[in-house]
Amino acid sequence: MGRGLPGPGPLEPRAVSGGQRAAVGDAVTTAGIPAPILASMPATDLLRSGLETFGRRDQQIARYFIDHAEEIPFLSAGEIAETLGVSGAAITRFSQRVGYEGYPHLQRVIRHDLRATLGMKQPGGQDSVVARFWASERGNLEALQDIPEATLLAFARAVAAARQVWVVGARSSYGISLLAETILSSFRPGVRAYASDLLMSRPEQLLDATSEDVVIVFTLRRYSRATTRMVRALHAQGVQVLLITDQGASPLSKIAHHCLQLPTQGTDVLASLAPFVSVCTLLASLVAQELAGGRLKQAEALNAEFGVYEY
Repeated sequence: MGRGLPGPGPLEPRAVSGGQRAAVGDAVTTAGIPAPILASMPATDLLRSGLETFGRRDQQIARYFIDHAEEIPFLSAGEIAETLGVSGAAITRFSQRVGYEGYPHLQRVIRHDLRATLGMKQPGGQDSVVARFWASERGNLEALQDIPEATLLAFARAVAAARQVWVVGARSSYGISLLAETILSSFRPGVRAYASDLLMSRPEQLLDATSEDVVIVFTLRRYSRATTRMVRALHAQGVQVLLITDQGASPLSKIAHHCLQLPTQGTDVLASLAPFVSVCTLLASLVAQELAGGRLKQAEALNAEFGVYEY
C-alpha cells in the first residue's frame, strides 16, 4: 500500500548537544521547553506549546509547521520560505531557535512523528471491533456522496479521451490498480497497471509516455516513495495526473490535474480500501458512458467464444 512516508535513514537525537545549543543561544529556553521534554515531545506539540513565547515571524513559521505537518517531509526549506514570504535562512534559524540543528533535522523529526502516528499499529482489544469496523465503512461510503459529480465526470472524460492510461500504485494500492485495469480494459484499449517499484526498476518504459496519456495514481499514507518518483517522472513527460488518494497531504497533489481525496477510516491496524473500490467501479461506469459502451460488446463476444464464464 502506498502508506510509506519516505525517510533518509536513522533519526538523529531531537535535542541538540550542549555545544550546539550554546552556538544557537538560548534555543531551548526561548521556546520555553526544558531539554528533557524537547527530547521526547512530538515536534508539532513542541511548537504548539511554545507559540506564545515566539515573536511574530516565528509564530507564522510555527503555525505553518503545525498546520501542514503532513506536507513537511516533502518540502524544502526554500519552498516553505517562498510560501511564507520569508528567506530560507529564516526557516533555518527558526529550527535552531526551537532546539534543532537546522531544518533538515526538524524535518526528520516530523517525519518520524508521522511514521509513529500514521504507521500500521498492533491490534488492540477485540471488544466491538466488528461493530466499529462496519460503522467506519458506512461512514466512508456515505462521505463519498459528497464528491461533486463534475469532479467525477472530469476524471472519466480524461480517461476516455486519453491515448494510453497508466495505472500506478504500490503494495496494496497496486492491487487497486490491477482492479482498475481489469474493469477499464472492458471498455477501452491501452490500459495497463504498473507496480511503482517495478516501474522504477525499468524506467525505459517512460519512453512510451506522451502528453496524450493519463496516469491514474492510487496512493495512501504513508505514501510510497517509488510512486511519488515515477508519477513525477510521468508528469515531466507531459502525462496528465489523475490522483486518487486519502485525506492526507499527498506529495503528488501539487502536480495532479484532478484529485479525489477519499475517506479511509478503518481499523486500528489498517486503513479502509472500500472507498477506492467503489470509486473505481463508479469511474469505470462513467467512462463506459462517455464511450457509449466502448468495446464492451466485442469483449463479451470474446468471453463467450473462449468460454471464460460458466454462463
